[in-house]
Amino acid sequence: MGQILLIGLAAGAASALLVAGVAAGTVLAVPLFYLAPLPIMVAGLAFSHWAALFGVLFAAAGLGAVFTSTFLFAYLIGIGGPAWALAYAALLAREDAAGRGGLVWFSVAGLVLLAAGLAAVSTMAGLLSVASDYEAYRAAVSAAFSAFVDVQKEAGGAGLAPADAANMAGIVAGVLPGMAAALCMVTQLICLYLAARAARVSGRLARPWPHLAGLRLPPVTSLLLAVIVAASVAPGMIGLAASAAGSALVVAFVLAGFAALHDLTRGRAARPLILTAAWVATLALGWPVLGVAVFGLVDTMFDLRTRFSTGGGPPAANDR
Repeated sequence: MGQILLIGLAAGAASALLVAGVAAGTVLAVPLFYLAPLPIMVAGLAFSHWAALFGVLFAAAGLGAVFTSTFLFAYLIGIGGPAWALAYAALLAREDAAGRGGLVWFSVAGLVLLAAGLAAVSTMAGLLSVASDYEAYRAAVSAAFSAFVDVQKEAGGAGLAPADAANMAGIVAGVLPGMAAALCMVTQLICLYLAARAARVSGRLARPWPHLAGLRLPPVTSLLLAVIVAASVAPGMIGLAASAAGSALVVAFVLAGFAALHDLTRGRAARPLILTAAWVATLALGWPVLGVAVFGLVDTMFDLRTRFSTGGGPPAANDR
């Protein structure tokens, strides 16, 4: 137990320092901030979920003591808590009910959907900490946007007319929850991947490495997305919550789309060209990601991999 506490203390200190670095205002502060979940996940995957939990508590307590209780709760809900939950879920396993021996590990699809849910919850918790109702939230965003416009004017920029600034503030208020949820989910999943790689290299990863291209979302996920999209047009905080959950779920379909693309092109001569074009276009232009998400949605609904698979790929890991 003493070793677990020391590992937790080290992980929590590293995570807290990455978060606190934002106060320094340096160029590297922001990218390092997004790596804050990484030490917690490394502790959870390579050692014990207890070490990760102790690390979360140490980091939250340290941030609360140095800054304010707002930092404490923001860290618990937005960074440390989801990091611990994902690391814990990644090592969940049960006996194979089919009698083949061994263990069935928590699926990659389950981890992706868990990350989507955690991102939506942490985003809405952050919004509710800023404002308790929609009008107060709009007012807070408008005030922040007006301050940004004023800074631009002082720096010699053209600025915006009051009416244009108000319209832009309304647009920002509408898209902000979805963008925050998507960014939070992507950050947590990237850190989970890096932590799992580190644990695997050190020989301390308990589960076998899964076949990531075998990621398939449950068919019911497409119905869930339709319900969430319908709810996103609702007024007030309900619409904001639905937009946050919908954006996170779209990220899940993007990952499923890329997984299907990797799986379906396996064994084909044009595979390097197709994959390179898809990744470069997505990273360079941005908007092709919507096409990848639609491809993931179609694969989820109609199981394209069963219909058109070449059969040349490796079997998926025993993780679902």
